[in-house]
Amino acid sequence: MKFPVLTNKRKKKISEKEILGKGEFIFNKKYNFIINSKFESKIIKYDKSYNNEQSNSIKFQSHLNNVVKVIKKNFEYNQSIIEIGCGKGFFFDLLNKNKFKNIRGFDKTYEGKNSKIIKRYINNKDYIPEDLIVLRHTLEHIPNFFEFLKLIKDISSKKTKILIEVPSVEWILRNKAFWDFNYEHVNYFSIRTFEGLFKKIIYKDIIFEGQYILIIAEINSLNLNFLKQTKKNFIKFDIFKKFNIKKKIDQIFHKKKNIYFWGGATKTLMFLVFVRHFNKKLLERVANVIDIDKKKHNLYLQIVNKKIISPLKFVRKSNNNDLIVVSNPNYYLEVKNFLLKNRKNHILLKKL
Repeated sequence: MKFPVLTNKRKKKISEKEILGKGEFIFNKKYNFIINSKFESKIIKYDKSYNNEQSNSIKFQSHLNNVVKVIKKNFEYNQSIIEIGCGKGFFFDLLNKNKFKNIRGFDKTYEGKNSKIIKRYINNKDYIPEDLIVLRHTLEHIPNFFEFLKLIKDISSKKTKILIEVPSVEWILRNKAFWDFNYEHVNYFSIRTFEGLFKKIIYKDIIFEGQYILIIAEINSLNLNFLKQTKKNFIKFDIFKKFNIKKKIDQIFHKKKNIYFWGGATKTLMFLVFVRHFNKKLLERVANVIDIDKKKHNLYLQIVNKKIISPLKFVRKSNNNDLIVVSNPNYYLEVKNFLLKNRKNHILLKKL
């Protein structure tokens, strides 16, 4: 099956060219992680049109504040921090607002004007003297993730700690969330993966209602034998055999209603890509995709060509008994409260 290469890029016009990549996944049974063995980094191009920001959501802002609390419990305000892969800079700014002033960042897609964020990838000519490296939702995008961590270790001070936040493969498997498999996430981790990667983990937790893993480890304790220990422990992971994809699609589309998906990002796109794979005609029932991020409005999801509209535009055009599918269940109550506030009590609401 072919996947859209970057699920967090959207099209201005339906006619825009799309790049697809092959997804073939293998599972490491020793350390419980999955990788896309057919991933090709040369077809990936992150630029300013890439947008995976979730910070418009109150629910997600609460999550970010909880991550800051973890940092506060483990580090002093005067200690130094480097954030690698800081995106649009929201979390970076949040650390600043929470009195962490000795901080710098790296991200090629950064669009802001903060001179402390360097608009490029970190490399082996850099040096990290900081007390803490923040690596949030970055490691899952990096092919040869162990080599990347080894690079970070080699250019870091011996005292440096690393905070890593990634999606949990155990949550994906437990919830049969096949739509969470996508091309730009080349790696899918578990707590056991990190227990194999680091000899000294200071903090570990499952957060964001089980969807994410958060760990703090000593970067100098990276297990240099990790690749040798994992090499012979891979087996093929067949998404189509593992999940009853057709059953889930039938549950969403079983009644002939206008359907809207809330969330113009990876989960919605990948679910609709699988819908298209099984029954292209069902896509005609999807009216629009709704998102609160103004930067996504009037753009189109790749491949499935569904237009993203604002919540208020949905209120104006929707009819009683239309169905909204909330792609991330963590935002269900947020969407429900929006509908109540706008007197749309007769809109049907369903978690993906």
